[in-house]
Amino acid sequence: PDDGQMYPGTVIKDNGDGTFQVKWDDSDGGPEDSPVKVKDMKYPPIPIDKLEVGQKFIGTVRSVREFGAFVDMGAETDGLVHVSRMANERVEDPNDYVEVGQEVDVWVSEIRDDGKLGLTMVEGKIGGGGRRPADLTAFEAVDPDEWLSGTVDNVLDFGAFVTVTLPDGSASASGLVHISQIRDGFVEDVYAEVEVGQEVKVRIVNVDLERGKMSLSMKSGFGGAPAAARPPADLSAF
Repeated sequence: PDDGQMYPGTVIKDNGDGTFQVKWDDSDGGPEDSPVKVKDMKYPPIPIDKLEVGQKFIGTVRSVREFGAFVDMGAETDGLVHVSRMANERVEDPNDYVEVGQEVDVWVSEIRDDGKLGLTMVEGKIGGGGRRPADLTAFEAVDPDEWLSGTVDNVLDFGAFVTVTLPDGSASASGLVHISQIRDGFVEDVYAEVEVGQEVKVRIVNVDLERGKMSLSMKSGFGGAPAAARPPADLSAF
């Protein structure tokens, strides 16, 4: 129904006109499947147990309270940016800093045992410990248009971790290919696109030395090279 709500479904084919045919888990008396635009789709939520303190996301403010703001950053639950973590200076009124619908950069600052998330809009205000960040210095100067060889070492609902090796073989490190960076178009199921042990071609799009995290992409950049070394998909069913 056209009521602005999100409903679970499965993409069954690309219609070739900017829409995807979606089969609904529960049609509730309506059509069993229908065309849906990409902008009306949402990737599966990130499981809480896959989050780490210090990870950065772009989120959308869902509500503003006197004690802070709740932000949707793609996880299974919204996170709270407490008023003390909105800015470096003292914040008297959160409404002076954010509003509902606003996109904001947030970092995970706390993951509680009860599943609640603490977020911060100030990178320096991150609590908790965590593992020692990986040394990614050797990857910092790599051109974002340069294609590197990599091997998929883990596949999750929100993306795939790929171990990348520099062309001269001097260093290797693991980075995340987010589901939105696997290929052009909407990716409904990461497991249908890549598998553990698969050799792929990736580009380095961001290196965070402080956090020891690297973001990768299998999508073509300005260079226009092929995104990955994988066989063409079997579309005979469509």
